[in-house]
Amino acid sequence: MKRMIIQILCLSLVMMPLFFACMTPEEESDNGGKIKTYAIGDTGPSGAGKVFYITDGGLHGLEAAPSDQSKSKEWSNVKTFIGTTGTAIGTGLANSNAIIAQAEHTSSAAKLCRDYAGGGMNDWFIPSKDELDLLYAQDTAVGGFDLDGYWSSSEYNVTSMHGTSPFSMVHRIMAIRAV
Repeated sequence: MKRMIIQILCLSLVMMPLFFACMTPEEESDNGGKIKTYAIGDTGPSGAGKVFYITDGGLHGLEAAPSDQSKSKEWSNVKTFIGTTGTAIGTGLANSNAIIAQAEHTSSAAKLCRDYAGGGMNDWFIPSKDELDLLYAQDTAVGGFDLDGYWSSSEYNVTSMHGTSPFSMVHRIMAIRAV
C-alpha cells in the first residue's frame, strides 16, 4: 500500500508540469489560471479591437479593428475571378490569403487587412460575407464602424463581391481577427 501511494505521488509530480505546460498564455495570465471569456463589445485579446461575435460561451469569436483601414480602396488590382472564396463564418482568413496569392497581385483590401498590426497582432484579415453581416449586426457594440459599403472577401460572381459592387468600385475596409 505504501509503495502504491509513493507511485501515485511520483506520477503526480511528473504530470503536474505537463498540465501547466498545456495551458495557453491567456489561461496562465488571466485571473490565476482561469480561462478568459469575452462578451460582445469587450475589448478583444489584441487590446485594440472590439469583440463582435462569440462562440463556445465567449471562449472564441471575432474582433474588429477599432477603425477602418481605408475609406476607399479597390477590392484588388487583379480583376480575375478566384472562384473558391467562401461566404461562411470562418472563411475570411482563407479568402484573404487566396486574394493575395493571385498571380500579379500587388494591392488589395485583403492585403491591407493582412498587413494591419493592431495590438501588435499580425493575424487580421478582411471578413467573409457572413462575418461582415455579423459585424453590421453589432455596429453599435463595435463603434468606429460606418454603415457605408464595406468590402467582404467573398466573391459573388465573375464581376462582383457579396454585399458590394463590381471589382472597380471602391469601398471601406474593416479588418477582423479570430479571438
